[in-house]
Amino acid sequence: MTNSHLTTPVLEPPSIRLPVIWCIGGVDSSGGAGITRDAITLANLNVHACVLTTQLTVQSNQHLLSTESMSASALNQQWQVLYEDTPPRAIKIGAIANDEQALLLCARMQSLVSPRPFVIWDPVLCSSSGGILSDLSESVIDELLTTVDLVTPNIDELAKLTHLSVNDDKSLQTAINRLVGKGAKSVYVKGGHAQWQEAVCDTYFCSSHSLYFRQPKNSKGDLRGTGCMLASAIAAFVVHDYCIEDALTLANAYVSEVRHNTLGVSDNNLPITTTSSRHKAASPPAYFARANGFPAQAASFPQVSFHCRNTVSNRNAAGVDKTPHNKKRVETALAGNAFFPALTNTKLGIYPVVDSVEWIARLWPTGVKIIQLRVKEGSQDAIRQQIKEAMELVEHTDCQLFINDHWELAIELGAYGVHLGQEDLHTADLNAIRSAGLRLGISTHGFAEIQCVRALNPSYIALGHIFPTNTKDMPSKPQGVERLAKYVKLCEGVPTVAIGGINLSRMSDVAKTGVNGIAVVSAITHAEHPLQAYKALAQEAGFA
Repeated sequence: MTNSHLTTPVLEPPSIRLPVIWCIGGVDSSGGAGITRDAITLANLNVHACVLTTQLTVQSNQHLLSTESMSASALNQQWQVLYEDTPPRAIKIGAIANDEQALLLCARMQSLVSPRPFVIWDPVLCSSSGGILSDLSESVIDELLTTVDLVTPNIDELAKLTHLSVNDDKSLQTAINRLVGKGAKSVYVKGGHAQWQEAVCDTYFCSSHSLYFRQPKNSKGDLRGTGCMLASAIAAFVVHDYCIEDALTLANAYVSEVRHNTLGVSDNNLPITTTSSRHKAASPPAYFARANGFPAQAASFPQVSFHCRNTVSNRNAAGVDKTPHNKKRVETALAGNAFFPALTNTKLGIYPVVDSVEWIARLWPTGVKIIQLRVKEGSQDAIRQQIKEAMELVEHTDCQLFINDHWELAIELGAYGVHLGQEDLHTADLNAIRSAGLRLGISTHGFAEIQCVRALNPSYIALGHIFPTNTKDMPSKPQGVERLAKYVKLCEGVPTVAIGGINLSRMSDVAKTGVNGIAVVSAITHAEHPLQAYKALAQEAGFA
Protein backbone atom coordinates (compact mmCIF):
# COMPACT_ATOMS: atom_id res chain seq x y z
CA MET A 1 0.00 0.00 0.00
CA THR A 2 1.36 3.43 -0.93
CA ASN A 3 0.80 6.77 0.72
CA SER A 4 -0.93 8.74 -2.03
CA HIS A 5 -0.24 12.02 -0.29
CA LEU A 6 3.50 11.37 -0.68
CA THR A 7 3.37 10.50 -4.38
CA THR A 8 0.91 13.21 -5.49
CA PRO A 9 2.50 16.59 -6.30
CA VAL A 10 1.97 19.12 -3.54
CA LEU A 11 1.10 21.87 -6.00
CA GLU A 12 -1.37 20.93 -8.69
CA PRO A 13 -1.47 23.28 -11.70
CA PRO A 14 -4.48 25.57 -11.30
CA SER A 15 -7.33 25.21 -13.77
CA ILE A 16 -7.33 29.00 -14.15
CA ARG A 17 -3.95 30.70 -13.93
CA LEU A 18 -3.92 33.78 -11.73
CA PRO A 19 -2.38 36.96 -13.16
CA VAL A 20 1.12 37.64 -11.83
CA ILE A 21 2.46 40.84 -10.30
CA TRP A 22 6.02 41.30 -9.16
CA CYS A 23 6.47 43.18 -5.89
CA ILE A 24 9.88 44.80 -5.57
CA GLY A 25 10.75 46.31 -2.19
CA GLY A 26 11.82 45.73 1.37
CA VAL A 27 10.88 42.98 3.81
CA ASP A 28 9.17 44.47 6.87
CA SER A 29 9.82 42.04 9.72
CA SER A 30 6.65 43.24 11.48
CA GLY A 31 4.52 42.25 8.47
CA GLY A 32 2.69 45.58 8.53
CA ALA A 33 4.07 47.02 5.31
CA GLY A 34 6.55 46.30 2.51
CA ILE A 35 6.37 43.34 0.17
CA THR A 36 4.60 41.29 2.85
CA ARG A 37 1.68 43.71 2.76
CA ASP A 38 1.86 43.74 -1.05
CA ALA A 39 1.59 39.94 -1.23
CA ILE A 40 -1.32 39.83 1.24
CA THR A 41 -3.21 42.51 -0.71
CA LEU A 42 -2.66 40.82 -4.06
CA ALA A 43 -3.71 37.40 -2.77
CA ASN A 44 -6.85 39.03 -1.40
CA LEU A 45 -7.58 40.35 -4.91
CA ASN A 46 -6.94 37.06 -6.74
CA VAL A 47 -3.46 37.87 -8.00
CA HIS A 48 -0.29 35.82 -7.55
CA ALA A 49 2.57 37.86 -6.08
CA CYS A 50 6.24 37.20 -6.81
CA VAL A 51 8.56 39.11 -4.47
CA LEU A 52 11.94 40.60 -5.28
CA THR A 53 13.73 41.82 -2.16
CA THR A 54 15.71 45.07 -2.13
CA GLN A 55 16.42 45.12 1.61
CA LEU A 56 15.77 43.37 4.91
CA THR A 57 14.54 45.58 7.71
CA VAL A 58 14.62 44.88 11.41
CA GLN A 59 11.60 46.73 12.69
CA SER A 60 8.48 46.53 14.79
CA ASN A 61 5.34 48.54 14.27
CA GLN A 62 6.90 51.41 16.19
CA HIS A 63 10.67 51.25 15.68
CA LEU A 64 13.09 50.64 12.81
CA LEU A 65 16.32 49.23 14.24
CA SER A 66 18.36 48.50 11.12
CA THR A 67 18.29 47.75 7.39
CA GLU A 68 20.46 45.52 5.22
CA SER A 69 20.39 46.19 1.49
CA MET A 70 20.60 43.47 -1.12
CA SER A 71 23.39 43.80 -3.65
CA ALA A 72 22.41 44.80 -7.16
CA SER A 73 23.77 41.43 -8.28
CA ALA A 74 21.44 39.55 -5.93
CA LEU A 75 18.50 41.68 -7.08
CA ASN A 76 19.41 40.99 -10.69
CA GLN A 77 19.48 37.23 -10.04
CA GLN A 78 15.98 37.44 -8.57
CA TRP A 79 14.80 39.23 -11.70
CA GLN A 80 16.42 36.73 -14.07
CA VAL A 81 15.11 33.58 -12.45
CA LEU A 82 11.57 34.93 -12.17
CA TYR A 83 11.43 36.38 -15.69
CA GLU A 84 12.33 33.03 -17.22
CA ASP A 85 9.65 31.21 -15.24
CA THR A 86 6.95 33.68 -14.15
CA PRO A 87 6.87 36.91 -16.17
CA PRO A 88 4.69 39.68 -14.72
CA ARG A 89 1.55 41.38 -15.97
CA ALA A 90 2.45 44.33 -13.73
CA ILE A 91 5.31 45.40 -11.49
CA LYS A 92 4.82 47.21 -8.19
CA ILE A 93 7.93 48.87 -6.76
CA GLY A 94 8.27 50.06 -3.17
CA ALA A 95 11.42 50.96 -1.24
CA ILE A 96 14.59 51.01 -3.35
CA ALA A 97 17.67 51.14 -1.14
CA ASN A 98 20.20 52.90 -3.36
CA ASP A 99 21.16 54.17 -6.81
CA GLU A 100 22.72 50.89 -7.88
CA GLN A 101 19.47 49.00 -7.31
CA ALA A 102 17.41 51.71 -8.99
CA LEU A 103 19.58 51.87 -12.11
CA LEU A 104 19.50 48.08 -12.43
CA LEU A 105 15.70 48.12 -12.24
CA CYS A 106 15.44 50.94 -14.78
CA ALA A 107 17.69 49.09 -17.22
CA ARG A 108 15.72 45.89 -16.77
CA MET A 109 12.34 47.60 -17.21
CA GLN A 110 13.48 49.55 -20.24
CA SER A 111 14.61 46.31 -21.92
CA LEU A 112 11.22 44.61 -21.50
CA VAL A 113 9.56 43.67 -24.79
CA SER A 114 6.05 44.73 -25.79
CA PRO A 115 3.49 44.41 -24.37
CA ARG A 116 5.35 45.85 -21.43
CA PRO A 117 3.85 45.24 -17.99
CA PHE A 118 2.24 48.13 -16.15
CA VAL A 119 4.77 49.56 -13.67
CA ILE A 120 3.81 51.48 -10.53
CA TRP A 121 6.30 53.03 -8.09
CA ASP A 122 5.26 53.80 -4.53
CA PRO A 123 8.25 55.98 -3.56
CA VAL A 124 8.72 54.77 0.03
CA LEU A 125 11.51 56.95 1.38
CA CYS A 126 10.97 56.43 5.10
CA SER A 127 9.35 53.75 7.23
CA SER A 128 6.17 54.64 9.10
CA SER A 129 7.88 53.13 12.15
CA GLY A 130 10.74 55.63 11.73
CA GLY A 131 13.99 55.54 9.76
CA ILE A 132 15.32 56.04 6.24
CA LEU A 133 14.66 53.29 3.70
CA SER A 134 15.81 54.89 0.48
CA ASP A 135 18.83 56.98 -0.51
CA LEU A 136 18.47 57.98 -4.14
CA SER A 137 20.23 60.75 -6.05
CA GLU A 138 18.30 63.35 -8.03
CA SER A 139 19.32 62.00 -11.42
CA VAL A 140 18.33 58.45 -10.50
CA ILE A 141 14.93 59.61 -9.24
CA ASP A 142 14.43 61.33 -12.61
CA GLU A 143 15.38 58.10 -14.40
CA LEU A 144 12.82 56.17 -12.35
CA LEU A 145 10.11 58.74 -13.05
CA THR A 146 10.62 58.45 -16.81
CA THR A 147 10.64 54.64 -16.65
CA VAL A 148 7.57 53.78 -14.58
CA ASP A 149 3.95 54.31 -15.67
CA LEU A 150 2.57 55.69 -12.40
CA VAL A 151 4.14 57.11 -9.25
CA THR A 152 2.10 57.27 -6.03
CA PRO A 153 3.66 59.59 -3.42
CA ASN A 154 1.95 60.86 -0.31
CA ILE A 155 2.18 64.57 0.50
CA ASP A 156 5.49 64.26 2.39
CA GLU A 157 7.06 62.10 -0.33
CA LEU A 158 5.89 64.52 -3.02
CA ALA A 159 7.58 67.38 -1.15
CA LYS A 160 10.84 65.42 -0.87
CA LEU A 161 10.84 64.31 -4.50
CA THR A 162 10.28 67.86 -5.76
CA HIS A 163 12.11 69.86 -3.05
CA LEU A 164 8.99 71.98 -2.67
CA SER A 165 6.84 72.83 0.31
CA VAL A 166 3.34 71.36 -0.11
CA ASN A 167 0.86 73.02 2.25
CA ASP A 168 -2.20 73.97 0.17
CA ASP A 169 -3.96 73.05 -3.07
CA LYS A 170 -1.94 75.51 -5.14
CA SER A 171 1.43 74.23 -3.93
CA LEU A 172 0.17 70.66 -4.36
CA GLN A 173 -0.53 71.29 -8.04
CA THR A 174 2.82 73.07 -8.43
CA ALA A 175 4.60 70.05 -7.00
CA ILE A 176 2.70 67.66 -9.26
CA ASN A 177 3.65 69.82 -12.24
CA ARG A 178 7.29 69.68 -11.11
CA LEU A 179 7.15 65.88 -10.95
CA VAL A 180 5.62 65.71 -14.44
CA GLY A 181 8.29 68.13 -15.64
CA LYS A 182 10.91 65.72 -14.32
CA GLY A 183 9.49 63.00 -16.55
CA ALA A 184 6.62 61.32 -14.65
CA LYS A 185 4.02 59.91 -17.06
CA SER A 186 1.26 60.00 -14.44
CA VAL A 187 1.02 60.83 -10.74
CA TYR A 188 -1.39 59.75 -8.00
CA VAL A 189 -0.93 61.82 -4.83
CA LYS A 190 -2.38 60.37 -1.63
CA GLY A 191 -4.02 63.17 0.33
CA GLY A 192 -4.18 61.64 3.80
CA HIS A 193 -1.41 63.94 5.08
CA ALA A 194 -2.94 67.10 3.59
CA GLN A 195 -3.90 68.77 6.85
CA TRP A 196 -5.40 71.80 5.10
CA GLN A 197 -8.12 69.77 3.36
CA GLU A 198 -11.53 69.21 4.94
CA ALA A 199 -11.85 65.81 3.27
CA VAL A 200 -9.18 63.37 2.15
CA CYS A 201 -8.65 64.13 -1.53
CA ASP A 202 -6.36 61.97 -3.64
CA THR A 203 -5.29 63.50 -6.95
CA TYR A 204 -4.48 61.69 -10.20
CA PHE A 205 -2.75 63.64 -12.95
CA CYS A 206 -1.77 62.56 -16.48
CA SER A 207 -1.22 64.36 -19.76
CA SER A 208 -4.91 64.51 -20.72
CA HIS A 209 -6.88 64.77 -17.48
CA SER A 210 -7.01 64.85 -13.71
CA LEU A 211 -9.22 62.90 -11.36
CA TYR A 212 -10.05 63.72 -7.75
CA PHE A 213 -11.08 61.04 -5.25
CA ARG A 214 -12.72 62.37 -2.08
CA GLN A 215 -13.37 60.48 1.15
CA PRO A 216 -14.41 61.80 4.58
CA LYS A 217 -11.52 62.16 7.02
CA ASN A 218 -11.11 59.53 9.70
CA SER A 219 -9.12 60.41 12.79
CA LYS A 220 -10.22 57.37 14.79
CA GLY A 221 -7.06 55.31 14.35
CA ASP A 222 -3.89 54.59 12.42
CA LEU A 223 -3.23 51.76 10.02
CA ARG A 224 0.23 50.85 8.71
CA GLY A 225 0.92 49.86 5.16
CA THR A 226 -1.95 51.65 3.44
CA GLY A 227 0.41 53.15 0.84
CA CYS A 228 1.73 49.68 -0.07
CA MET A 229 -1.83 48.39 -0.06
CA LEU A 230 -3.12 51.13 -2.38
CA ALA A 231 -0.35 50.74 -4.96
CA SER A 232 -0.69 46.95 -4.94
CA ALA A 233 -4.47 47.21 -5.32
CA ILE A 234 -4.10 49.60 -8.27
CA ALA A 235 -1.79 47.09 -9.97
CA ALA A 236 -4.20 44.25 -9.18
CA PHE A 237 -7.19 45.97 -10.75
CA VAL A 238 -5.12 46.92 -13.80
CA VAL A 239 -4.16 43.29 -14.44
CA HIS A 240 -7.81 42.33 -13.96
CA ASP A 241 -8.41 44.45 -17.07
CA TYR A 242 -9.91 47.57 -15.52
CA CYS A 243 -9.05 50.89 -17.18
CA ILE A 244 -6.79 53.11 -15.08
CA GLU A 245 -9.66 55.36 -13.93
CA ASP A 246 -11.60 52.37 -12.62
CA ALA A 247 -8.49 50.75 -11.13
CA LEU A 248 -7.81 53.91 -9.13
CA THR A 249 -11.42 54.16 -7.99
CA LEU A 250 -11.53 50.52 -6.90
CA ALA A 251 -8.17 50.71 -5.12
CA ASN A 252 -9.30 53.81 -3.21
CA ALA A 253 -12.51 52.00 -2.19
CA TYR A 254 -10.55 48.88 -1.23
CA VAL A 255 -8.31 50.76 1.19
CA SER A 256 -11.30 52.62 2.65
CA GLU A 257 -13.13 49.35 3.27
CA VAL A 258 -10.05 47.66 4.77
CA ARG A 259 -9.63 50.64 7.09
CA HIS A 260 -13.24 50.36 8.21
CA ASN A 261 -13.06 46.60 8.69
CA THR A 262 -9.83 46.93 10.67
CA LEU A 263 -10.49 49.92 12.88
CA GLY A 264 -14.18 49.31 13.45
CA VAL A 265 -15.07 52.90 12.67
CA SER A 266 -16.89 54.42 9.75
CA ASP A 267 -15.57 56.90 7.20
CA ASN A 268 -18.85 56.93 5.30
CA ASN A 269 -21.74 55.84 7.50
CA LEU A 270 -20.88 52.14 7.22
CA PRO A 271 -22.13 49.96 10.11
CA ILE A 272 -19.73 50.39 13.04
CA THR A 273 -18.23 47.29 14.64
CA THR A 274 -17.04 47.90 18.18
CA THR A 275 -15.51 45.87 20.98
CA SER A 276 -16.84 45.94 24.53
CA SER A 277 -15.64 48.76 26.75
CA ARG A 278 -14.04 46.18 29.09
CA HIS A 279 -11.53 45.17 26.40
CA LYS A 280 -11.26 48.48 24.54
CA ALA A 281 -8.70 50.11 26.84
CA ALA A 282 -6.36 47.10 26.69
CA SER A 283 -6.55 46.68 22.92
CA PRO A 284 -3.35 47.58 21.01
CA PRO A 285 -3.43 49.98 18.06
CA ALA A 286 -4.80 48.35 14.91
CA TYR A 287 -1.56 47.87 13.00
CA PHE A 288 -2.60 44.88 10.93
CA ALA A 289 -5.11 45.35 8.13
CA ARG A 290 -8.01 42.93 7.75
CA ALA A 291 -8.31 41.92 4.13
CA ASN A 292 -11.81 42.09 2.69
CA GLY A 293 -11.63 41.20 -1.02
CA PHE A 294 -13.36 43.17 -3.75
CA PRO A 295 -14.92 46.32 -2.21
CA ALA A 296 -18.52 45.45 -1.51
CA GLN A 297 -19.98 48.50 0.23
CA ALA A 298 -21.16 51.46 -1.86
CA ALA A 299 -20.23 53.73 1.06
CA SER A 300 -16.58 52.67 0.70
CA PHE A 301 -16.30 54.27 -2.73
CA PRO A 302 -14.96 57.80 -3.16
CA GLN A 303 -16.73 60.65 -4.82
CA VAL A 304 -14.95 61.07 -8.15
CA SER A 305 -14.66 64.21 -10.24
CA PHE A 306 -13.01 64.68 -13.64
CA HIS A 307 -11.11 67.65 -14.96
CA CYS A 308 -9.92 67.33 -18.54
CA ARG A 309 -7.53 69.39 -20.58
CA ASN A 310 -7.45 69.91 -24.34
CA THR A 311 -5.67 66.67 -25.13
CA VAL A 312 -8.11 63.94 -26.11
CA SER A 313 -7.90 60.70 -24.11
CA ASN A 314 -9.06 57.25 -25.19
CA ARG A 315 -12.12 57.49 -22.97
CA ASN A 316 -15.04 59.83 -23.49
CA ALA A 317 -15.37 60.56 -19.79
CA ALA A 318 -11.74 61.50 -19.60
CA GLY A 319 -11.19 62.85 -23.08
CA VAL A 320 -13.85 65.47 -23.58
CA ASP A 321 -12.52 68.99 -24.12
CA LYS A 322 -14.04 70.76 -21.14
CA THR A 323 -13.68 74.52 -21.00
CA PRO A 324 -13.54 76.20 -17.57
CA HIS A 325 -17.12 77.40 -18.11
CA ASN A 326 -18.38 73.86 -18.62
CA LYS A 327 -16.34 72.63 -15.66
CA LYS A 328 -18.09 75.23 -13.51
CA ARG A 329 -21.46 73.98 -14.76
CA VAL A 330 -20.77 70.49 -13.44
CA GLU A 331 -19.34 71.79 -10.16
CA THR A 332 -22.38 74.02 -9.68
CA ALA A 333 -24.69 71.09 -10.39
CA LEU A 334 -22.87 69.14 -7.67
CA ALA A 335 -23.31 71.89 -5.12
CA GLY A 336 -26.15 71.74 -2.63
CA ASN A 337 -26.77 68.00 -2.95
CA ALA A 338 -29.90 68.68 -5.07
CA PHE A 339 -31.72 65.84 -6.80
CA PHE A 340 -33.23 65.48 -10.24
CA PRO A 341 -36.92 64.49 -10.19
CA ALA A 342 -37.58 60.80 -9.60
CA LEU A 343 -39.04 58.51 -12.24
CA THR A 344 -42.80 58.05 -12.12
CA ASN A 345 -42.33 54.28 -12.36
CA THR A 346 -39.02 52.58 -11.55
CA LYS A 347 -40.15 49.18 -12.86
CA LEU A 348 -38.86 50.06 -16.29
CA GLY A 349 -38.76 46.70 -18.06
CA ILE A 350 -37.63 46.76 -21.68
CA TYR A 351 -36.39 50.24 -22.64
CA PRO A 352 -36.46 50.75 -26.45
CA VAL A 353 -34.08 53.36 -27.87
CA VAL A 354 -35.36 54.51 -31.28
CA ASP A 355 -34.42 57.09 -33.87
CA SER A 356 -37.81 58.40 -35.02
CA VAL A 357 -41.29 59.27 -33.83
CA GLU A 358 -42.63 56.56 -36.16
CA TRP A 359 -41.02 53.93 -33.96
CA ILE A 360 -42.67 55.41 -30.89
CA ALA A 361 -46.04 55.27 -32.66
CA ARG A 362 -45.48 51.57 -33.36
CA LEU A 363 -44.29 50.65 -29.86
CA TRP A 364 -46.37 52.62 -27.37
CA PRO A 365 -49.45 50.36 -27.77
CA THR A 366 -47.38 47.51 -26.19
CA GLY A 367 -47.64 49.27 -22.84
CA VAL A 368 -43.94 50.13 -22.82
CA LYS A 369 -43.04 51.94 -19.57
CA ILE A 370 -40.09 53.95 -20.89
CA ILE A 371 -38.73 54.85 -24.31
CA GLN A 372 -35.94 57.06 -25.65
CA LEU A 373 -35.99 59.18 -28.79
CA ARG A 374 -32.46 59.38 -30.17
CA VAL A 375 -32.50 61.61 -33.27
CA LYS A 376 -29.00 62.22 -34.63
CA GLU A 377 -29.77 63.84 -37.99
CA GLY A 378 -31.95 66.65 -39.29
CA SER A 379 -32.40 70.37 -38.85
CA GLN A 380 -33.23 71.93 -35.50
CA ASP A 381 -36.82 72.52 -36.64
CA ALA A 382 -37.19 68.92 -37.83
CA ILE A 383 -35.87 67.56 -34.54
CA ARG A 384 -38.15 69.91 -32.61
CA GLN A 385 -41.13 68.56 -34.57
CA GLN A 386 -40.12 64.96 -33.88
CA ILE A 387 -39.87 65.63 -30.13
CA LYS A 388 -43.21 67.47 -30.12
CA GLU A 389 -45.01 64.64 -31.93
CA ALA A 390 -43.43 62.03 -29.67
CA MET A 391 -44.61 63.91 -26.59
CA GLU A 392 -48.13 64.09 -28.00
CA LEU A 393 -48.17 60.34 -28.66
CA VAL A 394 -47.33 59.36 -25.06
CA GLU A 395 -49.12 62.26 -23.34
CA HIS A 396 -52.01 60.19 -22.00
CA THR A 397 -50.06 56.98 -21.41
CA ASP A 398 -47.81 55.64 -18.65
CA CYS A 399 -44.83 55.77 -20.98
CA GLN A 400 -41.87 57.85 -19.71
CA LEU A 401 -40.32 59.55 -22.75
CA PHE A 402 -36.65 60.57 -22.65
CA ILE A 403 -35.03 62.79 -25.27
CA ASN A 404 -31.43 61.94 -26.13
CA ASP A 405 -28.94 64.84 -26.17
CA HIS A 406 -31.28 67.71 -27.19
CA TRP A 407 -31.72 69.12 -23.70
CA GLU A 408 -32.49 72.69 -24.80
CA LEU A 409 -35.37 71.56 -27.03
CA ALA A 410 -36.55 69.24 -24.26
CA ILE A 411 -36.73 72.19 -21.85
CA GLU A 412 -38.40 74.40 -24.45
CA LEU A 413 -41.11 71.82 -25.16
CA GLY A 414 -41.56 70.65 -21.58
CA ALA A 415 -40.44 67.07 -22.13
CA TYR A 416 -40.54 64.43 -19.41
CA GLY A 417 -36.82 63.68 -19.36
CA VAL A 418 -33.42 63.97 -21.02
CA HIS A 419 -30.73 61.34 -21.49
CA LEU A 420 -27.11 62.50 -21.70
CA GLY A 421 -23.91 60.66 -22.54
CA GLN A 422 -20.59 61.39 -20.84
CA GLU A 423 -19.60 63.60 -23.75
CA ASP A 424 -22.71 65.74 -23.17
CA LEU A 425 -22.36 66.25 -19.41
CA HIS A 426 -19.94 69.11 -19.70
CA THR A 427 -21.79 71.04 -22.37
CA ALA A 428 -25.32 70.70 -21.01
CA ASP A 429 -26.65 73.11 -18.39
CA LEU A 430 -27.55 70.58 -15.70
CA ASN A 431 -29.03 73.18 -13.38
CA ALA A 432 -31.33 74.41 -16.16
CA ILE A 433 -32.51 70.85 -16.80
CA ARG A 434 -33.20 70.31 -13.11
CA SER A 435 -34.87 73.70 -12.63
CA ALA A 436 -37.21 72.94 -15.54
CA GLY A 437 -38.34 69.81 -13.70
CA LEU A 438 -36.98 67.36 -16.28
CA ARG A 439 -35.78 63.92 -15.28
CA LEU A 440 -32.18 63.06 -16.18
CA GLY A 441 -30.66 59.75 -17.25
CA ILE A 442 -26.89 59.48 -17.74
CA SER A 443 -24.72 56.90 -19.51
CA THR A 444 -21.73 55.43 -17.66
CA HIS A 445 -19.01 52.95 -18.60
CA GLY A 446 -17.39 51.93 -15.33
CA PHE A 447 -16.82 52.57 -11.63
CA ALA A 448 -15.19 56.00 -11.96
CA GLU A 449 -17.96 57.41 -14.13
CA ILE A 450 -20.63 55.90 -11.89
CA GLN A 451 -19.08 57.61 -8.85
CA CYS A 452 -18.93 60.91 -10.70
CA VAL A 453 -22.56 60.59 -11.82
CA ARG A 454 -23.92 59.40 -8.46
CA ALA A 455 -22.98 62.77 -6.99
CA LEU A 456 -25.32 64.45 -9.49
CA ASN A 457 -28.31 62.46 -8.12
CA PRO A 458 -29.80 61.65 -11.55
CA SER A 459 -33.17 60.02 -12.17
CA TYR A 460 -31.48 56.87 -13.47
CA ILE A 461 -28.02 55.63 -14.43
CA ALA A 462 -27.39 53.69 -17.63
CA LEU A 463 -24.69 51.02 -17.35
CA GLY A 464 -22.83 49.76 -20.38
CA HIS A 465 -21.95 48.68 -22.78
CA ILE A 466 -22.50 45.17 -21.47
CA PHE A 467 -21.77 43.25 -24.69
CA PRO A 468 -20.15 44.18 -28.03
CA THR A 469 -22.42 46.45 -30.04
CA ASN A 470 -22.51 47.88 -33.54
CA THR A 471 -25.00 50.62 -32.69
CA LYS A 472 -22.28 53.21 -31.97
CA ASP A 473 -18.54 53.53 -31.45
CA MET A 474 -17.80 52.91 -27.78
CA PRO A 475 -14.88 54.36 -25.79
CA SER A 476 -14.68 51.37 -23.45
CA LYS A 477 -14.55 47.58 -23.56
CA PRO A 478 -17.67 45.44 -23.11
CA GLN A 479 -18.35 45.21 -19.38
CA GLY A 480 -19.98 41.80 -19.07
CA VAL A 481 -22.69 40.57 -16.71
CA GLU A 482 -20.39 40.06 -13.71
CA ARG A 483 -19.33 43.70 -13.67
CA LEU A 484 -22.88 44.81 -14.38
CA ALA A 485 -24.01 43.14 -11.14
CA LYS A 486 -21.35 45.10 -9.24
CA TYR A 487 -22.45 48.35 -10.89
CA VAL A 488 -26.08 47.76 -9.92
CA LYS A 489 -25.06 47.23 -6.29
CA LEU A 490 -22.94 50.38 -6.33
CA CYS A 491 -25.84 52.49 -7.63
CA GLU A 492 -27.91 51.70 -4.52
CA GLY A 493 -31.07 53.81 -4.44
CA VAL A 494 -30.72 55.03 -8.03
CA PRO A 495 -32.66 53.17 -10.78
CA THR A 496 -30.37 51.43 -13.25
CA VAL A 497 -30.59 50.56 -16.95
CA ALA A 498 -28.35 48.03 -18.71
CA ILE A 499 -27.47 48.78 -22.33
CA GLY A 500 -25.26 47.50 -25.11
CA GLY A 501 -25.47 44.41 -27.28
CA ILE A 502 -28.35 42.87 -25.33
CA ASN A 503 -30.47 40.42 -27.30
CA LEU A 504 -32.95 37.65 -26.54
CA SER A 505 -30.30 35.04 -25.70
CA ARG A 506 -28.60 37.38 -23.20
CA MET A 507 -31.73 38.88 -21.69
CA SER A 508 -32.22 36.45 -18.79
CA ASP A 509 -28.64 36.78 -17.49
CA VAL A 510 -28.84 40.58 -17.63
CA ALA A 511 -32.18 40.66 -15.81
CA LYS A 512 -30.75 38.51 -12.99
CA THR A 513 -28.38 41.34 -12.02
CA GLY A 514 -31.34 43.30 -10.64
CA VAL A 515 -31.34 46.19 -13.11
CA ASN A 516 -34.57 48.19 -13.26
CA GLY A 517 -34.59 48.33 -17.04
CA ILE A 518 -32.86 46.85 -20.07
CA ALA A 519 -32.29 49.14 -23.04
CA VAL A 520 -32.36 47.64 -26.52
CA VAL A 521 -31.90 49.09 -29.97
CA SER A 522 -31.32 46.62 -32.81
CA ALA A 523 -33.00 43.75 -30.93
CA ILE A 524 -36.25 45.55 -31.77
CA THR A 525 -35.54 47.90 -34.68
CA HIS A 526 -33.79 45.18 -36.74
CA ALA A 527 -36.34 42.48 -35.89
CA GLU A 528 -38.61 41.15 -38.61
CA HIS A 529 -41.59 41.56 -36.29
CA PRO A 530 -40.71 44.36 -33.82
CA LEU A 531 -43.81 44.12 -31.62
CA GLN A 532 -43.40 40.38 -31.23
CA ALA A 533 -39.70 40.91 -30.51
CA TYR A 534 -40.56 43.41 -27.76
CA LYS A 535 -42.95 40.97 -26.12
CA ALA A 536 -40.46 38.11 -26.36
CA LEU A 537 -37.71 40.22 -24.78
CA ALA A 538 -39.99 41.28 -21.93
CA GLN A 539 -41.07 37.70 -21.32
CA GLU A 540 -37.50 36.35 -21.34
CA ALA A 541 -36.42 39.01 -18.83
CA GLY A 542 -39.37 38.28 -16.56
CA PHE A 543 -40.86 41.75 -17.11
CA ALA A 544 -44.01 40.52 -18.88
